[in-house]
Amino acid sequence: MTDRAASGEKEFNAASTWLSSAPSAAALPNEIKLELYGLFKYINTLAGPTGSRPSIFSPAPRAKYDAWAAQYTKYSSKGDEGKQLAQQRYIEIALQIGWSNNVPNDEEDDVDLENLDDEPIRNKDDNPIGGVKVSVMSGDMDEDDHDTHPLHLAVSENEVPKVESLLKQDKSLVHLRDEFGYTPLHLAADRGHIEMTKLLLRHGADKEAEDEDSQTPLQLAEISGRDEIVELLKPI
Repeated sequence: MTDRAASGEKEFNAASTWLSSAPSAAALPNEIKLELYGLFKYINTLAGPTGSRPSIFSPAPRAKYDAWAAQYTKYSSKGDEGKQLAQQRYIEIALQIGWSNNVPNDEEDDVDLENLDDEPIRNKDDNPIGGVKVSVMSGDMDEDDHDTHPLHLAVSENEVPKVESLLKQDKSLVHLRDEFGYTPLHLAADRGHIEMTKLLLRHGADKEAEDEDSQTPLQLAEISGRDEIVELLKPI
């Protein structure tokens, strides 16, 4: 490891230790909390998230998965320099919210910043970045607190006959959006339901429809690793 890289490693470790207990971090917007989470995961693994992307009905785990994937995509192609750039960005955020760039000479106990869970912040002493209870989506409605249209539920559960019946009753439902801005095709693509995707396309589902994050069903399928659905949704 070069002297520059070693110095960056020490700064990053000091910044992450400070962030794990900084009161000012609690007031950070969720967007920045997620960026910090994604940066931390990428820097420490030099890899992207593994496993399937969490369901859209689990918004906090899904947001963390996407945050990690976004940082991996942004920095991994730059090799060793990518890690250093990611560290610099992490340090920059810490400095912006009050870190004094104090790098201790002696090794300190490691602080586990990656084991975030999805419980809401209980009090002002909870760690806003990691190690104890924190919500990266604080203020989000509980997944059981909203009404979901039967079509969206049926698509999510891959109930093909039921979806076909609903669409025969009202063909316009194929474009119906839920409270997150997802069309039925978004849901099918994200969940990896191949036959459901084919059914929705036959009923005129819009491949170019964008959700609230400006993502199309194709993009959700790509992020989730749904290769067969990617092929179905690719432009001809």
